[in-house]
Amino acid sequence: MSTVLLARVSTDDQADRGTIETQIQFGTKYCDLHEIPLTDIYKDDGISGTISLHERPEGGRLIEDAKAGKIKTVLVYKLDRLGRTARIILNAIYDLEQYGVQIRSMTEPFDTSSPAGRFALTILAGVADLDRTTTLERLWLGANRWAREGKWLGGIVPYGYYVNEEGYLEINENLIPGFDMSEVGVIRLIYQLMTEQKMSTIKIADYLNALAIPPSYVIHGRQLKKGKRKENTSGKWNPGRIRNMIVNSTYMGVHHYGKHSKKAREIITREVPAIVSVETWNQAQNVLSDNRLEATRHAKRHYLLRSLVKCSHCGLNFSGKLHNTGKAFYICNGKTTYRGKYQGKCQAKNVPADWLEQMVWQDCINFIMSPGEALATLDSSMQEIKSKKESLESEKRLVVDTVAGKNSEKQSIIDLYRKKLIDAQDLEQQLGKIASEKLALDMRIKELSKLIEQEANISVQHDTAEQLLADLRTRLGDTEPPYEVKREIVKSMVRKVVIETEKPQDGNPQASVTVHYMFSSIVLHTDTDLMRQ
Repeated sequence: MSTVLLARVSTDDQADRGTIETQIQFGTKYCDLHEIPLTDIYKDDGISGTISLHERPEGGRLIEDAKAGKIKTVLVYKLDRLGRTARIILNAIYDLEQYGVQIRSMTEPFDTSSPAGRFALTILAGVADLDRTTTLERLWLGANRWAREGKWLGGIVPYGYYVNEEGYLEINENLIPGFDMSEVGVIRLIYQLMTEQKMSTIKIADYLNALAIPPSYVIHGRQLKKGKRKENTSGKWNPGRIRNMIVNSTYMGVHHYGKHSKKAREIITREVPAIVSVETWNQAQNVLSDNRLEATRHAKRHYLLRSLVKCSHCGLNFSGKLHNTGKAFYICNGKTTYRGKYQGKCQAKNVPADWLEQMVWQDCINFIMSPGEALATLDSSMQEIKSKKESLESEKRLVVDTVAGKNSEKQSIIDLYRKKLIDAQDLEQQLGKIASEKLALDMRIKELSKLIEQEANISVQHDTAEQLLADLRTRLGDTEPPYEVKREIVKSMVRKVVIETEKPQDGNPQASVTVHYMFSSIVLHTDTDLMRQ
């Protein structure tokens, strides 16, 4: 067994804590000074301390090595390198100590090898948590004060603006390099196309891309974060980005600070320089709403495989759309959103809706009427879905109970204040913390409710596959069932439909369809089947 070093730094505290190399250099010199052989270094660079140790890339490897008996002592520069809250710090230490690993801070007076050291550790963890919470509270109060004065407090500056030396937003009239147009000119063009020419967000994005006007990420050389790394964007405008600009009230001179905060906080409304008039902004909202209603009115056809069809190329869903000829197709969303894996227009082939739906529906009918040996596969799939749904429901009950406990906790804090056992600052701090925790729990309840609803298809309402099939045969009847019944049956029988487009050197693109059924591994179809019809 050996001594190892754990180093961590997150992007937001890098300036205060120094780079991860600084921690490693300190640890190396510490080991040289105390003649400790250092056998390995675990580096979590750019990883938040709010993430549990076992969920971090290198933290997970550390625990696995500790479990294998390879580690005796873990050195950290400071206790907060294990985590940002007392709970995460103490959980990390518990996870390591259960495998006989000792934790030692190189800058703080504790050592978990002794009872006194473990007691000191608990105190230090609480102090670290309190220090962080108090610091955040001061920062929030200061940020709110500056926000009320109208200053821009970091984050991505909206397209069409820049931040002056005093920290206030100003309209950016500078020409875009290589173009006879400024960013503010692009914003006004977008609103003009929307309000005067009634263009959709898709057409506006295509138009700006055709003009080769670069979006903000390209102009300012920023990168998008993809997982743990940052990557350059494709440099394309997409409909989602256009829509966000249309609905952004900043462009009519009103900015809401704190609106997108993940934590519960005060929303501060302040005036900023306007690029378009209030009338133009409101008109753009009306056109956007009209376009959405128009699209809904045109969607006269029901699509049996809605939300089930995926693109193997870009990873996005296929959506049902009517062609100008009146014929329905499933079309990859990557053709219009620029949001797929390749950040450009997907080249997936459109698939005729009638052919695809009839093919899948016929497979479902054939199985319902003659399941054969596949019955056992369906039974197993049903049990898997039920188990997952029960697990989600169990978690939801736990979270709901925890939220109820937060209300009691809030009342207890208020009672302490009334008894003058805590002051107003402590009261505000604790109530803010409870509000933040409750907000996170409420968001999780919504997520769980959505997941439970997704799992609550017809198959989980039956104990066995035989009961399900008997019910489905009854629903089928002797005549063509209505869309709602067919949709229920398909959702019960189909996991997903994957479209893969192949481009031969000579000839037109060909689509192959892989259907993942509940009752069978996969069924493969190609559009050559369509050509035979």
